[in-house]
Amino acid sequence: KLKRRLTRHRTTVRTGAITLVLACLMFVLYATLKPVATFIGRLAHGPATAFSLVKNPEGVLRSTRSRTNILLLGMGGAAHEGPELTDSIIVVSLDLASVDTVLLSIPRDIWIDSLKTKINATYYYGEQQQEGSGLLLSKAAVEEVIGQPVHYAVAIDFEGFQRAIDLVEGIEIDIPQSFDDEQYPIPGMEQAEPEELRYEHLHFDAGLQKMNGERALKYVRSRNAEGEQGTDFARARRQQQVLVAFKNMLLSLNTILSPTKIKELVQTFTGSVHTDLNEAEYLSLAKLAIQTKKENLREDTLSTQNEETGKEGLLIHPSPAAYDGQWVLIGKDDSWDEVKRYVEMLLYE
Repeated sequence: KLKRRLTRHRTTVRTGAITLVLACLMFVLYATLKPVATFIGRLAHGPATAFSLVKNPEGVLRSTRSRTNILLLGMGGAAHEGPELTDSIIVVSLDLASVDTVLLSIPRDIWIDSLKTKINATYYYGEQQQEGSGLLLSKAAVEEVIGQPVHYAVAIDFEGFQRAIDLVEGIEIDIPQSFDDEQYPIPGMEQAEPEELRYEHLHFDAGLQKMNGERALKYVRSRNAEGEQGTDFARARRQQQVLVAFKNMLLSLNTILSPTKIKELVQTFTGSVHTDLNEAEYLSLAKLAIQTKKENLREDTLSTQNEETGKEGLLIHPSPAAYDGQWVLIGKDDSWDEVKRYVEMLLYE
């Protein structure tokens, strides 16, 4: 009987740890389990106490100058147009010593000259060349822009993320500004006539709100609002908000101590997540996610305008004529030098 109990405990712990990590990788993460029975006992006192048993991440994770950089990619999924185009691109940089965490959003319209395409298409083209190469090509493209090594990558389709949010019973989001989007595309209705049948009207009021998965997904994907909230840069900030809120719910005791939720989260992410992390690495990242506090978290976005000063930002819009009529973003002076210098200062100064 004791043997059967220990076997059940081991299964529960392994499943819970994998779920924690995969979900935490939606934006911040920290080494391998020791005795499983002790881990289960410590879980009752909270995730931070339980994960104190995991190894020091500096001996497990790949890093450069004490920082591990992870590329997070969000895709529309099979039900959406362009299912392998990355709608969300975020670099999570973690200092393994200080737990300083930076979320840097990369606009999807950045032009990658070496590949002659936008950065949001690199995952798709990598997969077309060879199945499983999407992460590798995406990491190379981001490295070309920011001048920093990208050690790992995680791609998730938004349908899976939507289900995961519902499984943790929703998330709380403090919306900074009310906005309307009258042209939010309805999946599967891209060719409907008359044209107005292709869209639904979204409205978000400012203030703290509880969102289910469907509502949260619309919040991060909306791109046709009037004014500032209609920009890709506003979308990037909303995506960061949702990731942080999801992490908080995922690591709540209400989730951690529910075997049913953990099992369902594992099933959801198994079918929705692609990553080059191995088990020991994502356990290490989960530990760091638990240790990360709000004061350790910094958020930034590459953009065309510095929001604090109102001056020109790091990116510019070149003439579409030079890019087959496409609306793209490139670095100033047709190079990434200023972007690379900025990211270097952001991470290390």
